[in-house]
Amino acid sequence: EADWKFSSSVNYDTGKYGTPDRTNSVYIPFTLKRYYRDADISVTAPYLRQSSAGQVTWVGGKPVRVGRGNGAASASAESGLGDIILRGTYELKRDGPKSFGLGLAGRLKLPTADENKGLGTGEMDEGVGLEFSKEINPDWTMLADGYFTIIGDPAGMNFYNQVSLDIGFYKKLSWKLGLTVLYEAQSAMVQGNSDPRSLSGTLSYRVRDGIQFSGGLTLGLSNGSPDTGLSLGLSRKF
Repeated sequence: EADWKFSSSVNYDTGKYGTPDRTNSVYIPFTLKRYYRDADISVTAPYLRQSSAGQVTWVGGKPVRVGRGNGAASASAESGLGDIILRGTYELKRDGPKSFGLGLAGRLKLPTADENKGLGTGEMDEGVGLEFSKEINPDWTMLADGYFTIIGDPAGMNFYNQVSLDIGFYKKLSWKLGLTVLYEAQSAMVQGNSDPRSLSGTLSYRVRDGIQFSGGLTLGLSNGSPDTGLSLGLSRKF
């Protein structure tokens, strides 16, 4: 049993989010997680680079349309430290062949990203949620999560608090290879925006010494989500 886990990934998203202009984002989080008997805590410090015409900013860890311009502005690229995220989960019930797993999760977003560059809001967000898993058989596990997040309002903006839901499954393809498929839906944080909805698939490959590689593809199902997302990740438990 490992006590710690370090993980990182490169995530590329592209989409128009209901605007005339395309926004491209590169998000690289570095996460350190500490495991306990019935809980875990983690801290994530991300690097973020975004090219947009100023109508999209990062809110709650996701790109969101906040401007209503006509697309006349030229696109510019900004980069820097994203918002640092603190997260913890407490295991309420442990998963098993004839049972299910249920965890209580808490999340705190620290406003470390530069709001003047469109990399964040400059305000703190707080969230709480439940994480559910049910082993159908040794090869299939059902997954479902729900979260409620209080979104901080910067000057001149009124963001709605967000409800997030996702449902899917994990399929063990071999003793080293696994597939996770998730349908994700969130409520819109800005009046007039479409609710973000997406479908994602992630392959994970375990190698020796607690090292795991992953690769994922996300397809947006509404104007509130990126059109396409790609990810490559690496993690190690120790």
